[in-house]
Amino acid sequence: MKLFFYIPILAFLFINCKSQLIHGQSSKVLPYSINKPHIMLELPEALKEISGLTFSPNGEHLCAINDEQGIIFFINKNTGLVDRELKFNGPGDYEGIETVRKKIFVIKSTGTVFEISDIEKKKVESKKSKYILKKSNDSEGLAFDQKNNRLLVACKSAPCLHESCLIHTCKTKRAIYALNLETNKFDPTPAFEIDLTELQSFLKKNKSEDELNVFKKIIKIENDFIPFHPSALAIHPRSGDIYILSSKGKTIMILNSTGEIIGLEKLNKKIHSQPEGIVFGKDGTLYISNEGKKEGNGTVSIFREI
Repeated sequence: MKLFFYIPILAFLFINCKSQLIHGQSSKVLPYSINKPHIMLELPEALKEISGLTFSPNGEHLCAINDEQGIIFFINKNTGLVDRELKFNGPGDYEGIETVRKKIFVIKSTGTVFEISDIEKKKVESKKSKYILKKSNDSEGLAFDQKNNRLLVACKSAPCLHESCLIHTCKTKRAIYALNLETNKFDPTPAFEIDLTELQSFLKKNKSEDELNVFKKIIKIENDFIPFHPSALAIHPRSGDIYILSSKGKTIMILNSTGEIIGLEKLNKKIHSQPEGIVFGKDGTLYISNEGKKEGNGTVSIFREI
């Protein structure tokens, strides 16, 4: 009798676990209710077009940039108010920001990198470097890979370094390049490549038909592919997984440390109006910044692990 009693329970647990894996809701992959923030901070007008997010070197503030001014904004983690501004350069299209120990790095869409030291001073000088990435690559995301002592740069557009790419396969790829912080050199070979054909295969294998239909209804298909154009990235402090935002299409992708796609979830546009920045706290708390709409300011949404 006891055996017959447990069989239905075991069957239920098996089906439930299988369902979670198929629908991409396993907490091992995405341990956040990504469309239900615990806290949402409204930012001031100066950060309506926030385009990057990190922590200050001492961890006491969130640091952000907008895509127009060479200013680092130190944001109060509890109120969303700007406690301090630090000018490091003139106007420009600044897209990514990342803290590396006691320094802060900022990247422009053109691939130019600024290294800012002496953060605690009222006036700083930045070291400006131009590497191999070009305007056509449209550098957007910036993340510190502490394990390999390098900065990862996610390209929103062209994944290659060719002047005028005629290679058809490049159109179905997105690239993440690495800046070696020890040698101060970019590796011309991408550290990670995202192949949209592999993304399609992942979705067909891991999503139900209903979920796929939702993706297709909500997201405008580009050349038969679900669009994915990286706008920010960050590395989870414990798993080492790489979380990548795509503002276009409003999705979040998770890669493991070898670059394999292990998750893709749709972001609710009511919460994530235009996701442009992402960072993790040391405890795994996730912060995502969004540009403001015409009628509203930018925001930072805070997600605790579940």
